[in-house]
Amino acid sequence: MEFNFRGVTAISGRPGTGKTSLAMRIAHEYLTRGKRVLWVSLYEDRETFLENAARLGYDLSNAEFWDMIFVKTDAILNQIVSAVSQNEYHLVVADSISALIEGAQSREWLTNAVYRVFKPAKIDFIGIAEEETTTPLDYIADNLIRLELRMENGVAERRMYIIKARGRRAGYYIEFDILEGRGVVFIDELPKPHKKNPWGKWVESLSPAFGPLACGHVYFLVGKMVTPLLAKTVAELSKEGLKILYRVFSGDIDIVSKLVEKFGGRAVVQRASPSPLSHFTHVKSLYDALTETDADVVVSEGVDVEYLVYGKKALEINRLETDELKNLGVTILASAQRDFGFGYFADAVAYIKRDQAVVYTPSGRAVCRFETQPAPRLVC
Repeated sequence: MEFNFRGVTAISGRPGTGKTSLAMRIAHEYLTRGKRVLWVSLYEDRETFLENAARLGYDLSNAEFWDMIFVKTDAILNQIVSAVSQNEYHLVVADSISALIEGAQSREWLTNAVYRVFKPAKIDFIGIAEEETTTPLDYIADNLIRLELRMENGVAERRMYIIKARGRRAGYYIEFDILEGRGVVFIDELPKPHKKNPWGKWVESLSPAFGPLACGHVYFLVGKMVTPLLAKTVAELSKEGLKILYRVFSGDIDIVSKLVEKFGGRAVVQRASPSPLSHFTHVKSLYDALTETDADVVVSEGVDVEYLVYGKKALEINRLETDELKNLGVTILASAQRDFGFGYFADAVAYIKRDQAVVYTPSGRAVCRFETQPAPRLVC
């Protein structure tokens, strides 16, 4: 994502949301293009600042840095105005402006600096502030950005809300994360696997119930003891030349591997161990696995575990993950002992109980048999 907001930008948010990290990324981009940057810090020294930036992968050593921790507000503003008037800066960052706008006089000074210095000189200015202290900068800013860190069931999610943007669309948010060595990375910047070519395959195990399996479709099996049915389906698809990534959330990966081989197929079988991650990290790990395996089909066996770990957040994570895979043309085969709402965004669902399966497809509802001999399959 090209962060090309110009003019006066206010970045606000609660502590730990990534305000300084985002400003570091922007400053790094300016310096990379040979632009001059002035960074004014009211809470950390130069050595700490550079260490924190380097940890994120940003080289800000060429930025002019002012340590103004114990300097009076009016003196800080005077020095900034004086420096900007005498030097050709392209970007000035004030971290944090919260201390600069505590009093009415200080707010007046800042407003005057914006309208009499930064805007006439066309110098980009970033003011970083706690969420509740952006006024009055939020009124005079060209761009207003609010960062948010959500935590639910141990799952972290970072969002950048574009509240106001000069000459650009506003009123939307973008997910991002802060990665060591890579800094602030937006979800749109993750390298995606290549899009799959269309295909359709008839398999004996599922097609009598679901019809031909196709790329970019989602098939969901609900019930116990469905591993052999999944393994047989995977084997048939792999014989057709498709590459399979088989993720086991609950169960023995060795048993799964042997079952696929027993039915004459091949698949990359991996243990999937949910842990409290952000949706961003979840998608990144999936993209990495897809790039590594070049899979046409992703099998997720026992996704119940995700719902136990993530709680209600699991449904949203799976919905977003499913949307990403469908856009790439990757087929999904998933199983769980309960529905948990997954069936709402599946193209076909089979609810299996003992030797019977109730199947829902775009064609309607059907009651089918679940046979295990001579090989597992659904027969309608």
